[in-house]
Amino acid sequence: MVGQSADTGELLGNPATWKADVIILDMVLSKYASFDAIQKLRNSGVKSPILILSNNGDSSALQAALNAGAQGFVPKQSGFTEMESAIEAVANGKTYVSPNVKAKDYNNKEESVVPWVNGTSQDLLSKREHEIFLMLAQGKKNRDIGKLLSISTRTVDTHRANILKKLQMRSNAELVRMAISEGLINV
Repeated sequence: MVGQSADTGELLGNPATWKADVIILDMVLSKYASFDAIQKLRNSGVKSPILILSNNGDSSALQAALNAGAQGFVPKQSGFTEMESAIEAVANGKTYVSPNVKAKDYNNKEESVVPWVNGTSQDLLSKREHEIFLMLAQGKKNRDIGKLLSISTRTVDTHRANILKKLQMRSNAELVRMAISEGLINV
């Protein structure tokens, strides 16, 4: 951490702001004050990615943050692991929305926002996870994957759970769709 600021004026006046890898902006006041701060930072030429830390997880807060120029949105109740993932994602030029954010999605359908991280499966997964991701997308069973890789079925189950979490998906069907969209498998 290179600095902290109590308000937008102090943030804009802090030289570290101009070269920060990531700016984490806490929505402690009203959501409008924070979104105004994002716009002021952008209008002042600050290019650093901005991650919003919020108590408010509804669609209007999420949409306003992203529209104002934030690259990420995480509820305050998120754990250390998620914060670390969010910071890493936005620092690497990706957009991060917490899987814990429940609201209307961008098509205004009444349902949970499909949480997403902008990036490919290869960007987001370890080498072993990506290998298992491909096998799952090809329809292989966990037991068969374990035999092929000389690991236990339980280890494959753990990798599958981690893959689904990292890619913010709920089923193998979604993994198949992602693999097809990335051109990793053919139908």
